[in-house]
Amino acid sequence: MRPFWDTDIKVVARRVKQGSIVRVHRGLYAVKEYWEQLDPHEQIRHIMRSLGRWHEQWVFCGASAAIMHGLECSYRQLRPIHVAVGKSRRAKNQATIRYHALSDPDAVIIDGVKVTSIQRTLVDCASTMPFRYALAPIDAALRQGRIGKESLLAYVDSLPMLRDRERVRSIIALGDGTSENGGESECRAVLHDMGFPVHRLQVEFPCRSHPGRVHRVDFLWVREDGTLIAGEFDGVRKFVDPSMTSGRTIRQVVDDERDRQECLKGSGVDMVRMYYSDLDDPWTLSRRLETARVPRRMRGK
Repeated sequence: MRPFWDTDIKVVARRVKQGSIVRVHRGLYAVKEYWEQLDPHEQIRHIMRSLGRWHEQWVFCGASAAIMHGLECSYRQLRPIHVAVGKSRRAKNQATIRYHALSDPDAVIIDGVKVTSIQRTLVDCASTMPFRYALAPIDAALRQGRIGKESLLAYVDSLPMLRDRERVRSIIALGDGTSENGGESECRAVLHDMGFPVHRLQVEFPCRSHPGRVHRVDFLWVREDGTLIAGEFDGVRKFVDPSMTSGRTIRQVVDDERDRQECLKGSGVDMVRMYYSDLDDPWTLSRRLETARVPRRMRGK
């Protein structure tokens, strides 16, 4: 809701003080119980739909457009909201809104909101977001079959004026639709930056104890001696999300993971596990990967 009249503003202020309504953006309020049931991506979509109704000339871009397109995007990139404006228009950035001068935003409408096209959105993400976060929406678009890598690279080449064109091309070239989720994409980007580029994604190995079953690993490296080491990126969701636990208790999930690791070990596959918090401490993670003998790219290559 957006209160306009003095009476409405006073009522909303009183309910905010009581705790039944929360301020979600400048001039925007929502019922607390309803708002807290939404995941962060859907909360941002609500805000953009409201802002789009008040500012019909706005075209959302970058990470904000990626969210409206239903692409993976780190929670850390949800704010500020990104808006494309003409190069002739002067717009001062705010704490919650960041403006970007785009002469041709290549706009489409999603759920009543103007956003940049999916190809323009991915180019802007690669151009403006840190590499760690830029890979996730690209992987998601490829995984969903929304666009092909070659056509996306051709679109990059077709843009007459684009900053850091080669950087954008290099990030897009690393996109891989076999990446299962945004967390894995983010992890892969950090590994690449640290000099441990992943050799293969989502590789399957036959289960030694249950014929017909396979064990799939997130990342796989082949050492110089031919031995294999798998990387697993684990989040807490795999232990608590019903869609991922298949009705198992946390203990059962942990036991299954232990059995899975033993099975892979019996197949000659070593294992190194990584968690989201590890990505914020690349020095420590690098030391752990070196200890596990994960192949490292030679400097300068």
